Amino acid sequence: MAIESYVVVHNIAKRHNVGTLARSATAFGVTELILVGRRDFNSFGSHGSTSHVRFRHFHSLLEARQFLKEKDCDICGVEITEGALPVNQHPFKKSTAFLMGNEGTGLSARECEICDFFVYIPQYGCGTASLNVTVAASIVLHNFGGTIFTDKHSQFEVSSFRYTKRLLVVS
Repeated sequence: MAIESYVVVHNIAKRHNVGTLARSATAFGVTELILVGRRDFNSFGSHGSTSHVRFRHFHSLLEARQFLKEKDCDICGVEITEGALPVNQHPFKKSTAFLMGNEGTGLSARECEICDFFVYIPQYGCGTASLNVTVAASIVLHNFGGTIFTDKHSQFEVSSFRYTKRLLVVS
């Protein structure tokens, strides 16, 4: 059975972030972007990637959770909370759905209730307590992909790029 990833979008304050999330989802091989609640979003920032990732809509978090559990999926909250694991420890064991917090308030208590576990992104600088939701999603999805895919370059080949000693060199 293939290991898949999902991004759950609920309570995102800035609707244009969904378009940028779609772009990251496409880049990191996400199976579906799951919209909970509002169905509408602004595709600004997607650069056409909305046609390369599937969208699914649910009216409630419980409906989304049921769908994901039927897919034998862990639900991972991305939140700085007690018991959260650093994302770079790669705690992923199977298909995973990532629930991203609101840009200002993070995950709500109701959102946390549906999560099986939590990860956070270690920060090494000071001056901010959090990252933009699309930046955070990109970091988490990249770490998930690095855990799951053993040949990181097999998914993508472009004739104008070649890989040399793990460095990207533009021809």
